[in-house]
Amino acid sequence: MIIEQRKHHALNLEAIDNELRMEQARQRSEKLAWEQFGRVEKRQTLDARTRLDVLNSLAFMRENMPIDDVATAAQKVKQLADSLGENSAVIPSPGGFTIKSPDVTIEIGISEENFTACKIGYFGQPLFDAPDALALMKCGEFTELRDAVSDILGALPKGISM
Repeated sequence: MIIEQRKHHALNLEAIDNELRMEQARQRSEKLAWEQFGRVEKRQTLDARTRLDVLNSLAFMRENMPIDDVATAAQKVKQLADSLGENSAVIPSPGGFTIKSPDVTIEIGISEENFTACKIGYFGQPLFDAPDALALMKCGEFTELRDAVSDILGALPKGISM
């Protein structure tokens, strides 16, 4: 688009360009009937619903897929965090990792690809030793650990506050 500052409106190329674009838009809109507008609106609504369904399906799959048995310890911890919800994050710490989400915090101690410690705290409460969780991690049963944590989180309604 050429920008030109002129005192006479007839010589201003920007104004002429804008007027031509508006005329093209008017001509296009006259060709469409009201029924076509309705069909276009429905198609966009269905597309948006379809996108939401796909996103919800992907989130559901991520939360319920088994955790890979042959992955490294760090990858297993990352998959565990991903399966606990989209708001969870993995934070590397000295000697392991910390998984933080709004509802649960899990500290995992790792030494040379071996799990050495596990502490869990729910709903902002202090962390406590979790020997059963550590035993599941040592056996490679991350999916069972995830399911157990999810069961505890699902047992309480989201709206409860202290």
